[in-house]
Amino acid sequence: MKAFQILFVSVLLSLVLAVGCDYKFVKPDTGAPVDPEVPISFSDEIEPIWTAQSCTNCHNGSVTFSLEQGSAYQSLTNLNLLDLENPANSLIVKVPGGSAPHNNYNYVGNQKALIETWIEQGAEDN
Repeated sequence: MKAFQILFVSVLLSLVLAVGCDYKFVKPDTGAPVDPEVPISFSDEIEPIWTAQSCTNCHNGSVTFSLEQGSAYQSLTNLNLLDLENPANSLIVKVPGGSAPHNNYNYVGNQKALIETWIEQGAEDN
């Protein structure tokens, strides 16, 4: 009888946890080519990259600069992480995948091209 109660409570608890979870799915990066003629939204397309790539685990403003939504643009511009004349030379483009501690973090699919194109378009806070 006691084993049945433990099993019942375990199943019930599992169901409650499964139903109570709220998953936020990130739109998968298809790696599709970036059209330089289509305006890129910083808040909708660029900032979510750093959350999806776990950059915000360290770059959250507590010890280092922030790449979190709402404060990333300020950090990028204040620390000169953008090179408007040569977007590929921007630190926000070059550092992920570079030397330690960032060598294990890489942009995937078209994320790097998306960031470079956004910079080419003037790196607007839009």
